[in-house]
Amino acid sequence: MSPDKHNPFDMQKMDSTTMKLYWISIAISVIMIPIGILFESITDVVVAAIVILVTLVTIKHDRKFIHIPPMIIILILVSMILSTMSGIIFEIGFMDMFQDVLLGVILSLVGFICAYLALGKMPGFSDEKPVLISLEAFCFGVASYAIFATIARYVNMFISLPIDYVDMFDSLAYVIIGSFAISLLFCLDKSSFFKHTVFNFMYNNQEALGVRSENERLEIENLITLGESDTLEFKSTLRTNLKTGEKDKRMEKAVLKTLTAFLNSEGGTLLIGVADDGEILGIDEHSFDNRDKLNLHMTNLISSQIGDEFLPFIRFKLVEFEDKAVMKVVCKRCNIPVFLKENKTEQYYVRSGPSSVELTGSDMIKYIGSKQKVRKLRMRMECPCAPEDIEE
Repeated sequence: MSPDKHNPFDMQKMDSTTMKLYWISIAISVIMIPIGILFESITDVVVAAIVILVTLVTIKHDRKFIHIPPMIIILILVSMILSTMSGIIFEIGFMDMFQDVLLGVILSLVGFICAYLALGKMPGFSDEKPVLISLEAFCFGVASYAIFATIARYVNMFISLPIDYVDMFDSLAYVIIGSFAISLLFCLDKSSFFKHTVFNFMYNNQEALGVRSENERLEIENLITLGESDTLEFKSTLRTNLKTGEKDKRMEKAVLKTLTAFLNSEGGTLLIGVADDGEILGIDEHSFDNRDKLNLHMTNLISSQIGDEFLPFIRFKLVEFEDKAVMKVVCKRCNIPVFLKENKTEQYYVRSGPSSVELTGSDMIKYIGSKQKVRKLRMRMECPCAPEDIEE
């Protein structure tokens, strides 16, 4: 399949395990609705309906709109199941208590998300104050339940259902305990629990939520701490020789050589404007009239010396760092050979550790042949029913 048939960056579907979990959550929620109606639990019916709606939207858009982390779905399902069981098995009173504590946890997790949205930043930013964020999340969780209990009180009065105010205040107390526990955990240790809930939600929805730029700065800083590797490289400049201060075609070739090597290997990220030792220098945008000209020049370089057909496999963007910017270039693996064109010659590069090396003659033929065998194996694993002889 030629590379211009699709954009590899658009193939970021959720994995099959997550998709199965979403469908299981829908099935359980559908079962919960008649049970909630049978036992006159309006809360269970409403929550189940909301879970079905949100999950269906998530499946339909598949991360293009809003992605709900599986862990949050699991917590909501457990809360619904406990609520239903406590309605059926009346003698097990601790279920009500545990469900209310879990509800406090869930509401506070939503509070954490709202706190970060209000700040417009991703978790982990430089001026983050965990105690204040925890306090906001705690207040959100408790206030949300108080508002819900108030609404439920008047709804029950309207439809003439009995109200047990002692149970209502007991539930509020347990919600407070759950909210406080999860807020305290956030202050003490941002463990994997938050990575699989709040942080997962923020990361997968950063573009839709408008908190992308801060995250990109943090991501680049984190990448720099990892150092150069077979999938990561730093370049100080795009076209300016830092020693002479003049434009130098060798700088451009070094950039294009790295991109070609990434395409021919397993993909990777190139940071332009970062020195070999990790110092953020900023890309040499001063050699262009404006940033539009800089971006256009980068596109033209790729188009003329690598090929238009490979543009969908390469994405680049300027990321702000105070008074300077770093260009982050992300390459996807390409299944067909990619050559760097220079004058009338074509050069084939691959990654070897933290550097790009040129392959020629029999070495190039062997590498391309082994790569095609790996590609066939991957295709057969993804589609076992595919014919043995896959068209190249």
